Amino acid sequence: MASDRLHEGDSGFTAMVLAGGLGTRLRPALGDRPKALAPVDGEPFLLHVLDQLAAAGCRRAILCTGHLAEAIEREFGGDHDGMELVHSREPRPLGTAGALRRALPRLGEPGVLVVNGDSYVDLDLRQFVAWARTQPNVPALVAVTVPDAGRYGAVQCDADDRVTAFGEKSARGPGAINAGVYWLPARVLALLPPDTPCSLEREVLPVLVGSGLRAFRCEAPFLDIGVPEAWAAAGAFFAACARRRTRAPSAGLLVVDRDGTLIDERHYLADPAGVQLLPGVVDGLRAFAANGYRIAVVTNQSGIGRGYFDEAALQAVHAELCRQLAAHGVVLDGIWHCPHRPDEGCRCRKPNPQLLEHALGELGVPRERCLVVGDKACDIDLGTRLGVRTALVRTGYGTGTERDGLCAPDVVVDSLFELAQREVLA
Repeated sequence: MASDRLHEGDSGFTAMVLAGGLGTRLRPALGDRPKALAPVDGEPFLLHVLDQLAAAGCRRAILCTGHLAEAIEREFGGDHDGMELVHSREPRPLGTAGALRRALPRLGEPGVLVVNGDSYVDLDLRQFVAWARTQPNVPALVAVTVPDAGRYGAVQCDADDRVTAFGEKSARGPGAINAGVYWLPARVLALLPPDTPCSLEREVLPVLVGSGLRAFRCEAPFLDIGVPEAWAAAGAFFAACARRRTRAPSAGLLVVDRDGTLIDERHYLADPAGVQLLPGVVDGLRAFAANGYRIAVVTNQSGIGRGYFDEAALQAVHAELCRQLAAHGVVLDGIWHCPHRPDEGCRCRKPNPQLLEHALGELGVPRERCLVVGDKACDIDLGTRLGVRTALVRTGYGTGTERDGLCAPDVVVDSLFELAQREVLA
């Protein structure tokens, strides 16, 4: 039995946090505090950024500091919630790219997550890191949709999520903007001249557009405290984010099969390019999530046991699945998979209940509030063995499963959205 529980992921990652900003527009109110320590309900803004990194599995954060760096060093020291903190102080203003280049000798890894210490996007960073690592040598950024892109300038992308241009800040209206979250290969930083002022936004990113810069497009709350009115709204912003993340799970747990239920059925899928969401999946999952359901995927993946692909390939497929869902505002609470062949006699291959039992236990949902959905008899039989409600979808193998009478689901529907209409939208 194997679990891709999203908070576990791989062995972690290193992040660089840009925390050397002068905070010119906030300085009259900040006094002797650096911008990253701007107080929000009595806590420094940077605390929220570090909490987000620690929750995402970051094992080491390099704080790129400058103005009033000693205040940040005193505030946080060398550890935060089990995450090592390394302080890289610039001797004079080097700009965002210059600060990253100065910290490069402390990295020791082929790639790094970069975040701003004065902005925040309420995104599960594990998903972005997993997605970026599917092409670790290609730089990437998070592009978040906001109601008014005028203050930031829109990010323009093609159909393959390649960044084609950065728009001017004057254009008003909704659009995707650069959220200040990046995946940068170390080789990119190594090309910058050391101890030389350089702007990541103005001098580096435009060059990377021609080198395949990718965009992880998503819809998520975003805040940049660069202006006083945004800083004043930070407390309400983080309170809303907390409510969003801790929405009451009392409605239950939606347990969904992967192939033929969420995505197109493909023979032993090992290529992320083959991940294609089925009709009704996004609207259905969004409806369940909006009504308090947590969402887990339980899937048999015997291709691993048969030697057709390995765990790394599976993780890449799941990262792409999570990316596509996140782009529509859907976040999975976990993915559990069985890697064994049917003849191995394991206890985790559906319809055996071990995977579902683990999901229920880890997510803290009682089985009587569980709904299992799939297109095969093993999915329905899984729910039946645990005495929970089941739904058969006519996608994938579902039509044949229904026709052959191979199982006895509680309900049969054409799509996940139809199921949502019956369960939570009625």
